[in-house]
This record gives sequence, C-alpha cells and structure tokens, in this order.
Amino acid sequence: MTNFYSKTGVKLLVLFINCFISLSFGQTTIYSDNFNNGCASNCLATTYGGWTVINNDGGVSGGSSNNWFVSCAEEGVTPPGCGSSCIGDASLHIGADAGGGGDMGASFNETGAVNATFKTVVSPTINTTGHSTLTLSFDFIAYGSAGCSDDRAQLRLSTDNGATWPLGYQYCLTSVCCGACNGYSQGQWTTYTLALPAAFENNPNVRIGFNWRNNGNGSGTDPSIAVDDIRITKPIALGVDLISFTAEKSSGNGPNINWKVANETNFSHYELQRSYDGTNFTKIYKVNGNCSNKETCNYSYKDVAQNKLVYYRLKMVDLDGSVNYSYLISLDESSSTSSQFTLISSSIQEDQLYVNLNTKKKANATYTLYGISGKAVFSVSDVTLKSGINQHNYDVGKLSKGVYILKISIEGETASITSKVIKN
Repeated sequence: MTNFYSKTGVKLLVLFINCFISLSFGQTTIYSDNFNNGCASNCLATTYGGWTVINNDGGVSGGSSNNWFVSCAEEGVTPPGCGSSCIGDASLHIGADAGGGGDMGASFNETGAVNATFKTVVSPTINTTGHSTLTLSFDFIAYGSAGCSDDRAQLRLSTDNGATWPLGYQYCLTSVCCGACNGYSQGQWTTYTLALPAAFENNPNVRIGFNWRNNGNGSGTDPSIAVDDIRITKPIALGVDLISFTAEKSSGNGPNINWKVANETNFSHYELQRSYDGTNFTKIYKVNGNCSNKETCNYSYKDVAQNKLVYYRLKMVDLDGSVNYSYLISLDESSSTSSQFTLISSSIQEDQLYVNLNTKKKANATYTLYGISGKAVFSVSDVTLKSGINQHNYDVGKLSKGVYILKISIEGETASITSKVIKN
C-alpha cells in the first residue's frame, strides 16, 4: 500500500491580551537549523549541511526503503497547522524512494518488506562548551504506533559524537492528526520541547538524530515525519521586565497600545510590531528605553484605524543586542464583533494555569487542557462565569513542560474558545 496524505491549512486563533507576565529572562540560541536549502524536492538529507544517515539502524532496510530528504516538498508550517506543499520553507522529512515516487513531502511507501525502513538521520556535531541549562526544541509532524513498536518516529541524542545513542536518550514522537490518524491524514505541526540532561552541558560532542522505523508489514496507518526549526537555547537575563501590554479601542481613530515596564538595565529600545494573521509582523513604531532611573515606566502608541482583527507584539532589545518578544495581544475594531465571551489571557506560570475571561452574561464553563497527542490531561467543570471579568487559576504542577491547548466550552454555546499555553 502506498500512503499519500492530504494537506490542508488549519490555524488556531490564539489571543493573549493584557497578560501580566514578568519577563526577566529570555533565551539565547546556541545552535539552530531551519533546513532552508532552496530545494523544491528530491534533495537527500546527506547532501545538506553535514547531516548523515545511518542505515539498518534497529532492523534491515528493504531494497526500496524510504529516504530522508531536505526540501520544501513538505513545507515547514508554524505550529499549530497542517501540511502544505512547497512555498519556500524547507523541512527535514521522510519520503519515498526514487522508484516509488521519490520526495513527495512527508509521505512514505508501505507495500511490504521491500519498503522496510530503519534509518536515522544525524546532525553535524554540536559544541555546547561553556553553556548550561539547555533546552532543545523543534517543530515536527509525526504519528506512531503505541509504545514505539511499529511504524514510528523517534528523537535520539548522543553525548559522544554519535558513537552511542543510549536508550535513556531516545524519545518517541507523536502529534495529533489533521483528521483521522488512518494513514491518509497528515500529522499536525507541533512544537517539541525537551530540557536537555546535564550530560549535554559543556559538551563538545553533542549530536541529534531522528530515527524512522517502517517495519514493512504492508500496513501503513500513520503519517510520516517532518522536522523543522531545531533550536538549542539557554536562558539569559534581560534588561527589562514587562509588567503589562494592552491594546484598547479609542473614541478617536485608531487603537491605543500601552505597555508598562520595570527594571530597565542596559536596555536599548522597543519595537512595536503589527500583524493581520498573527504570524507575519511588521515594525510600526520604535522608541528608546527611558526608564533607567525610575521604578516603573509607561509607554504608548496610537495606531491608525484598522477596522479589522489585528495583532501586536513588542520586540525588546538590550544594549548587547539580546532580543526578546512579548506575548501577542489582539484587537478587533470591526463593528460586526458581538461575542458574548472573550478570552483576555491564558498562561501557565509557576505551576498555575491562569485564565482571564470577559463575559457579557452569566454561564457555566468547562476548562480542558490537551497535550500534543490530543489527549486531555487536565479538566475542571462547572466553572461559574459572572457578567464581567472572570479570573481563575488552577494547580497544574503535575503536568510536564511543553505546549498545551486550552479549550473553554461554555454551556449553551455551540462554539468553544481555544488557546495555546506553554509550561516552561
């Protein structure tokens, strides 16, 4: 059987408004790879940037085994989203062998033993000397069998330049599907985050591997794998704390954008950026920091009238060039807006889930958190909502670090509210 996967665009609307978060620390990147090689299709991973492939890793590959490619035949999509054909953002992915159609994006052949694939694609050597408290993250699509026993994708890590890949550093990769996980629907792009063990700190011989196992039993019931935007980061102290960031309608033309900060130290400037899709941002205003001798400071900017849904974020730049971005805020100035329930903000801070909801009428709601596998990991029902601002927080200390989707279901309403939250 040959598996081909439908590719349709899906985007969750994520609204982060007036979220009171202190941003004392940011992240600096010590290694990254976005795989943008300019190739449309059929560029083997072994021809890209020092990446290599280990064949027969965990089994014997068949005569027409699937291959690792780097190309935009499988477009790198900002999570959460579903697969796309080539636009220009290449990814690392498993595709078919040349005789079975070649690189058609993240799709693979499974007609029988001839397509059995046991291959690990391996990064160049990564030197983390002088760096600690490291976090590995990347965007991916994958869906594998239970227990990593059948067709599946796996992250593997090495501390000795690829000489060994210990079992303790092997992690199954699975994402929710864009539709039923039946072999014909592709996985949803998801961000994977892992706090690297101490053995990977101050180590000149780190390598990252992705193992694809296709056991050649003639039954392919799961999407292929694609990987994009690998990052290894470490925390850095930033020169400012962002206390609040808001967008408000005004009686005149255009919204008022306001932000409040504290502890500006060795700080350069702010860039206010605007977007109409929540992904692509343009700078609309720049102001130098002027709060070094004060406890707190307020900044503001009046934008031109938009009359549509618009997103804003702040780019904050230290004197040494270190950069951090604020959470997103949004504002809909169109006259057609009449929502009875508006999510003001949602976040996880210090093991607490915070939800800030504005309602125009009383109601009961259910808050549910879903992991990247699509499984509900936390839920609270019979939440009483009063007319006005509703602020709730819940203990989620038992949840592991990672990305979650918050779903708010309101009694009597057919549509639910969804938001992405991250536990660091």
